Amino acid sequence: MGSAGNGGIMGSGIFGMFGSIVNCKAEDTSTYCEFVKMFNVLIMVLVIVFILYAVYTFSKSTFSNNRGIGKRGR
Repeated sequence: MGSAGNGGIMGSGIFGMFGSIVNCKAEDTSTYCEFVKMFNVLIMVLVIVFILYAVYTFSKSTFSNNRGIGKRGR
């Protein structure tokens, strides 16, 4: 399929995000690198919040359905 030199999923260069990564060293303080680092943190936080919300919604609906089953006969 793809060249293994690109890395990522089947050599596509996609690492589970949007298909690109920024290779900035930790000591690089350029405006671009700082912006991209902060943007990546924002995306990670949003993904984690979305996952937690989905788990909360799923567990809330699952547990509320289980409680209602036993009360039908009363």
